[in-house]
Amino acid sequence: MSYSEIDEGKNYTGFGKALSLVRSNCKPVGIEELPIDLCNNRILAENLYSLLDNPSTDVSLKDGFAVRYEDIATASTKNPVCLKNIGSAFAGTAFKGEVPKGCTVNICSGAPIPEGTDTVIAVELCEVTPECVRITKGAKKGQNILAAGKDLRKGEELAPAGRILLPGDLGLIASAGISSASVYRKPKVAIIAIGDEVVAPGGHLHLGQLYASNLVTIAAWLDSFGFPCQTGVVKDDRAAIRCKMEDLFTAVDVILTSGGAWGSERDLTVGILDEFKWHKKFSNVRMGPGKGVSFGLWNNKPVFCLPGGPASNEMAFLQLALPGILRMEGQKRHPLPTVFAKLTKDVTSRHRDWAEFKSAVLAYKNGEYQVTPYQNRSRLQSIANATCFICIPEGFDVLSGGDTIEVQLLTPSLGGLSIVRRRYSK
Repeated sequence: MSYSEIDEGKNYTGFGKALSLVRSNCKPVGIEELPIDLCNNRILAENLYSLLDNPSTDVSLKDGFAVRYEDIATASTKNPVCLKNIGSAFAGTAFKGEVPKGCTVNICSGAPIPEGTDTVIAVELCEVTPECVRITKGAKKGQNILAAGKDLRKGEELAPAGRILLPGDLGLIASAGISSASVYRKPKVAIIAIGDEVVAPGGHLHLGQLYASNLVTIAAWLDSFGFPCQTGVVKDDRAAIRCKMEDLFTAVDVILTSGGAWGSERDLTVGILDEFKWHKKFSNVRMGPGKGVSFGLWNNKPVFCLPGGPASNEMAFLQLALPGILRMEGQKRHPLPTVFAKLTKDVTSRHRDWAEFKSAVLAYKNGEYQVTPYQNRSRLQSIANATCFICIPEGFDVLSGGDTIEVQLLTPSLGGLSIVRRRYSK
């Protein structure tokens, strides 16, 4: 596209500034206390410290026999040691009493080490006879014993505030005697699709109408992050839009509108928000696609007015609205993880003062990631089939083929990287 096909956007907000305004104005919506088993993928709102030592006493790492080291130090095939078995120790059930010299105790993995013993011989290295336990190989003192507090010490930090709690974290936290944690509440989101031409999925289409695919796409992204949302479709009617926004305001923490955000006489959304006396932070951003996005606070609740075109809607949502919603959950990361990949061909910006985003496909070849701009005349197929975004930052005219660049993966978690590799590697 030539320079003449895009306005200069001198009165628009730069993309970097717009993102900064979103981040600084989207605040966490609150904190709640939840049982540990309900905290998966939640953001921790407090530092957590162990309440106890783990293990609480020395325990066995093997099924075998607890012995005194001095009894078996010289054991060998030629000089076997025979010890009298005087009992057993199980996980959760300790052997009572002290083990005397020349004796041993059958012990299970996880069982407390009996008093008087200091080493565990693995069961496969022992020969059990009716008369004794025959040991034909020596061991290091303390072998196969996990010392008290080796995994955790009382007062040790388990996880800092701001951490995304994953299954491994939750197991560690539970083992430290903690049953619940304070986490940031997930913001409730409303999505309103606006326009006479927009029909809710499953409804009847008249000539010139289309289904609210933007609404479905956004709702699916929000669901992938676990954000509860409500949706609605409203015609280009001032009273209906006002009513829907007022109705949803008390039920949600952030409002997203789709369509009705550009400059025609039928685009009513921003005007209605002006009547509500919202604090508009920006309107129109030097980003492509997605320039027709507005953002502000309505009684301290964020409102994003997204353009209606599918590509513009998706990009404005993923690059500005979704990062803001994550901030409201206590997260500071961008929702799209990144990898470095070699660009297979030149990519040109429409204007060096704009941030330009392009759909692309990632492949894994010859031991490296390679990224190629996605070419398809269909905007919707591009949204469905692209696996990543290329960004030409503000101040750049072109990214050259052969350069290694950072690309955004179209997946809500790093786990998606393996999916990309499986699907596109050859």
